[in-house]
Order: sequence, then structure tokens, then C-alpha cells
Amino acid sequence: MALFWITLVLSIIGINAGGEFSVLHSPKSLKFSGASKTLESLLKEVFSASLGLSVEENSDWTGLSIVDPFDTPEAVVEVYIDGVSSLGNAAGLKAKNYPLTVDEYEPDTYDAVTHRIKQHFTNGGNKLVNIRLSEPDDLIAYSKVFGEISPPKVGKQFLQHLKYDSYEEDYQFLYELETLKAITAKINAGAISADNIIDCYNFRFTSLHALSDFHGPNSLQTKEAKKLLGEALQALSNAFVRAYDGSVLVTAVTTDVAHTRRAVRSAPMEPMRQERPEDDNYTADYAAIFNIILWFGVVFAFTLVAIVYAIMDMDPGRDSIIYRMTSTRMKKDN
Repeated sequence: MALFWITLVLSIIGINAGGEFSVLHSPKSLKFSGASKTLESLLKEVFSASLGLSVEENSDWTGLSIVDPFDTPEAVVEVYIDGVSSLGNAAGLKAKNYPLTVDEYEPDTYDAVTHRIKQHFTNGGNKLVNIRLSEPDDLIAYSKVFGEISPPKVGKQFLQHLKYDSYEEDYQFLYELETLKAITAKINAGAISADNIIDCYNFRFTSLHALSDFHGPNSLQTKEAKKLLGEALQALSNAFVRAYDGSVLVTAVTTDVAHTRRAVRSAPMEPMRQERPEDDNYTADYAAIFNIILWFGVVFAFTLVAIVYAIMDMDPGRDSIIYRMTSTRMKKDN
């Protein structure tokens, strides 16, 4: 029964959620072509094949070709952006984009790729980085890789539509954006360099979803946010390309799988004026629990209706064992 509900929830996610897989930079040993759709669950195979690691699942996706298997990239970078199906043209990114079918609620891409890296490089030494940009503690955890990065302060800057001192959603977005810029600055300063050992970086950007929900997906604020994020992603890609002398695969993944605003409220907040009533009744599991209860109710209701109709159409003299066993005219075999 548990397997049934897990399958049902995942199928619902796959039907209602979409995304985009964007390649910001790839070395000459890899060729990304076409525009065919791929599955989010297959991204770990794409990254593993790109790094020259073994893959566990074959795919019919033709978007990736290994041109030179002896000169695979030294690192793979993924920026995972929650809550939007695409950054669109507003971001101004120079990238090769592929439609993405979201078939995992919480993808295990990073865990799968790093597990294969550890199996291949038993002596360690790989840079395996998984940073949630909204979490200051994550910056401390990877200080040995990038050096010390103080949690950025969102100050006055040239913004046309976003108001960091008025709306929490705007502040959270700009906080994560400044964190990404701080990491880019460390890379440009020489914090990382090529060492002929495979590395894997994952950065998770969670606040664009809440901002888009609050202002509207087509609002001027959302368009400005996507533009700022696009510029930051391009700068991050350029920094990694210089650090690894071009031998790096830099990607971005956007998905509109539902996440709650509560998930992006962990960054330290400065006092600010609130323009709307707070809604603190949501938890990180709200979306999954809501879908399970909703679809259980739908399935239960239809099942109940089907049972009622079956009973109404039943012939008591022929269909029911109770009526047959209690009938006064029941025949006995002697």
C-alpha cells in the first residue's frame, strides 16, 4: 500500500511539474545537441557519463555525445533553482536548454554522482560541495574549499522593482544572490584550481519560487529577479571556466515542483516593514501531505461510489451467498 501511494504521488508530480536543464558551459570533449526532453532522474547519468564514470541506467536521450572519452571534464557544477519551470529570456543566459520532465520530488543527483566519485577515487581529495545558498552554516561547512565567507548583508543597491527592505521574499532572494556572488568572488580570487581529480559542486537556490508567487510570475519584480540571477549564473560559470581552464561542465536546473515559503526562511533576517499578513502555518512537508490527503480522498470517494452501485445492482437470489445459504427452498444433495 505504501508503494502505491508513493507511486501515485510521484505520478502526480510528473504530470503537473516541469522544468529545464540548461548547459552554461561544456568542454570540447562533450557535445550537447538537439532539444529533446530528458528526465530529472537521468541527470545523474548525464553527469556521471560526462565525468567518465560508470552509469547504472541506460537512456535513449540523444542530447549528449562524448566526443573524447580520454579528456572528460574535471568538474561538474549544478545550480538547482527551485520553484520555476524556466528562467526564460529575461535571464539573458547564453545556454543550451532542454525541457525537463520532473519525475522526482527530491532529486538524488548530487548523492548519486558523489557516491560514484568516492567509489572511483578511494584516496579522496575530491572537492564535493553541496551548498544551500539560504543556509549560512553551509558556507562554514565548506570553508576549506572556498575559504571563509561571511554571510552577506543585503544593502542598498541599484534595483528598479525589488524592495529588499519592504518584502521578505525580495530580501531572501537578494540574500541568496549575494551569497552566490560571494562564492564567485572567492573562485575568481583563486580559491579553487585544477588538480586532475574529479570534483562535483551543487548550489541550491530556493527563494525565486516565493518571490514569483508573491509578485506574480509575469511581474516586473520576477523579471528583474530572473535577470539578476541570470547575470550571477553567467559570472559563476565564467569563474569556474577560468579556474578549471575550461575543463568543467556548468549547468543549471529549474523545476516548478511545489515548495513552501517556509523552506526559504532560514537566512538571518534584518528588521523590516511587512506589507502583508504573515502566513506561518505551513511546514516543509505541507505539499506532500496535501497531495496524499487530496488524492486519497478522491480515490476513496470513487471507490465508495463504485461499491454502492455494485450493491444496488446485485441480484440477491443469485449473487449473494448469504441469501442462497438462508433460502428455505435451498436444495440438498443426498
